[in-house]
Formats: sequence, structure tokens, C-alpha cells
Amino acid sequence: MHSPLAYLFPQLPGDLGSIWACQNEMRNRSRDIKSLHDDISTLTIALADWQGAAKVAFIDSKNKELPELIRWSDGTLQAADALKNYYFKLEEAKQKVDSIRGQADDLWDDFQPLSFLNNKARWEEYKKKLAELGFLYSIVKGLLSNEALNTAASLKEALYFTPEDHNHIDIDGDGKMDDVDLGDTRMMSQQELEDIHKRLKDPSKPLFNIDQGHIGDCHLLSTLNAYNQTEEGRKYLASLVTPHYNAQGKIDGYFVDFPGYGRNEKRVFVQDVMLYGDTAGRTPKADLASVFEKAFIQSHDGGTKSMFPHAGASASFSAITMQKISGIPGIPLVNVSAYRGIIKDKTIAAINSGHPVVAESSLFAGDAQVTADGNQENIKIASSHVYTVAAADENGVTLINPWGHNNRSGGSGGRTGATFTISWEEFYANYGDVTVGFIP
Repeated sequence: MHSPLAYLFPQLPGDLGSIWACQNEMRNRSRDIKSLHDDISTLTIALADWQGAAKVAFIDSKNKELPELIRWSDGTLQAADALKNYYFKLEEAKQKVDSIRGQADDLWDDFQPLSFLNNKARWEEYKKKLAELGFLYSIVKGLLSNEALNTAASLKEALYFTPEDHNHIDIDGDGKMDDVDLGDTRMMSQQELEDIHKRLKDPSKPLFNIDQGHIGDCHLLSTLNAYNQTEEGRKYLASLVTPHYNAQGKIDGYFVDFPGYGRNEKRVFVQDVMLYGDTAGRTPKADLASVFEKAFIQSHDGGTKSMFPHAGASASFSAITMQKISGIPGIPLVNVSAYRGIIKDKTIAAINSGHPVVAESSLFAGDAQVTADGNQENIKIASSHVYTVAAADENGVTLINPWGHNNRSGGSGGRTGATFTISWEEFYANYGDVTVGFIP
């Protein structure tokens, strides 16, 4: 029976026995899935006399599914390890709380026998000791709460399969349309993980290079690049990312926090990136934007599909994306004739104040005369596409296309660099709105 003082420090929630049983069950499942993989992989050997199109189709299907089974087996084992790690963290935290409660009991036993006058005389001393115990308790509770978020994020990553999103796309640029699943992912190499960490440590320089893939998340990539334009914005993005180290002391992934989500969704663990997403060109090289992209997609039930109606990460509004990244809604400035002067003034003021700013082209966007790579160019403004606003003054706006390039007008196939400057008149003719965000 504990004293009244001990009840000021309730024991932390969590059933150690259930957690241990769950991680054990996960480990058994991992072995079962691996056994299923091995059985299927050797099945064609036992069917040596089977010939024809049906066998070819079976082998093709088998070759596609076997890697998925390996991912499933590895994922359940990773989930088991995450639960096992949390078991020991929870056990340690509970022991510390038991110690704090024991000290509270001792304090009560010391305080109770004293006379009223002695109680009054020593009350400040007891209050100080209670405050010290409360401080220790808050540390233990806070550390465990953070560990719980990390474990939940690790479990989601370990057991997560991006929803299938099949599209016909010319992947190789040869004119042939390939059936691909935009939800496919690939693991980051150790070199990629370490390169990201190096760039994270120096926010005086750009943290990443945007090169949008086949996923319709220009609103996300352009918004991230808007934060990437200033040192304060880069520091903020870097503050949302925490490296995770494996047992060998090497980085094996990153935790990403999105302040605009609820507690259970705001922390995401990322170990792989989108196969057809950002920086997924002929020489793919994942960077911090790739990590944010995977975390953002993983935070949406619809995966790479559109926000409306699939609750995915594509085709959303920039103001919503700004809120998810910063916790503060972005302010959209709509391009209406009567307010064009206001849009110009507010955009210039926002850029001069270091705000992240993006602009979305209208549905009827077309050709525009711009300055790109130091030359006068005619380029095609992609319709309903989000661009980063890098600079703005009385003479015009400098924009960055998340594609990593712009297409010249006239169907010549020529390209310019991603960054270009456009006059306000051309801007008004091709863009529907500007969204101003905030750095918390």
C-alpha cells in the first residue's frame, strides 16, 4: 500500500507481458512468411514437366511476389525488434517510477510522525523534495512518451505497404508506355543516408535538389523548396528530422515530424524512398526531399493517389501542405483582376520577410516569355502546377519548377533550367494564386 504522496506519481501505462508476447508472435510470423517464400521459390523445380503459357505466367507472377514476401518477412522481424526495444525501455521507466514512488513513501513516513509545529517548520523542505521528485518523474515520463512515438513510427514503417497506384508511364523515354506501380519503393543506400546527414548539419547551404518524378506531389516538393530558399527555412526543416542509428552505430533511417498532423500521425520513420518519386531519374540519388516525400506519402491513407477522393498525397492544395509541414495554415492570395496589385505587394513583402511562398498555375496556363539561364526564352507553363517562388520585386517573379527543368514552347522538345523570371503581366496571365507560408 503506497502513501498519499506516492499517488502523485502514478505508474506509467503499458503491459510488459503483452508487449513481450506480441513481439514474440511477430517473430514467429516472420519465420512463417520466410518459410512460405522458400516453398514458393522451389515450387517450379517440383513442376519440371509443366510447360506452356500457364507456367510462364506462373513464373512471372512468382518472380513479382517473392520480393514482396521478403519485404513482409523482414518487416515483421523489424516490427518485433522495435517492440522488444520498447519493452526494455518501458521496463526501465517503470523501475525508475517505482524508485520515485518509494522515495515519496519514505518522505511521507518521515513527515507523518512530526508535530504540527515541526510539520509547519519543515514544510518548505518537503515541498522542495517533492518538486525534485516531480522533476525526475516528468523526465522519465517525457522520455518514454518520445520512445512510444518512435516505436509507433518504426512499427508503421516496418509493416507499411504503400497502396498500389498503377499508371501507364514512359519510364525510359523511349515512347513505350510501361505499367508501373507508383507506390513502389526502394531502400536507401548507406551512402545516401550519410550524405543526407552531412547536408542536414549545414543549413547555410541548400538541403536538397528538387527533381519531381512521376508522382503528382508538386505542391509538396515546391513547398519544401520554398523553405529551402532561406537559412531560417532550412534550419526549420532540419529540426523536423532526426537520424536513427542501428546497433552498429550507423544511420539506418530518419524520423520525420509533421507538426500539422495529430499525435499518432505526426512522426514517421523513413528507411526507403519512392522508386518513381523525387530524384528518381536515370541516376537516382535520394536526398532529404526524398525522405520528406516518403514520410508525407506514408502519412496519407491513399499513398501516392490524389487527395480527392482517395485521401492520398497527390493533387492537394498548397495551403493544406503548408499547414502539415509547419502547423500553421498557409495564406492563399487568389489572382483576381481587382486584387492583382495586392498580390504583387504581399508576395514581394513575404519574400523580403523570409516567408516560404509558392504559386500555382491556372488551368488555362500556356506559353510565356521569361528569362531563363540568362536568356530570353519562350516556355510552356504547365497548367495546375505548383512552383516555388524564389524572389519577387516590382519587375517580376522568379519561380522554380519542381520538375528540375522547363519545356520550351512550340513542341521542339528543348528544355531550359528549372529557374526562370517572369514579368507580373505574364504571371497574372498564367497563375491562379500565390500561397504564403510561415516558419514557426
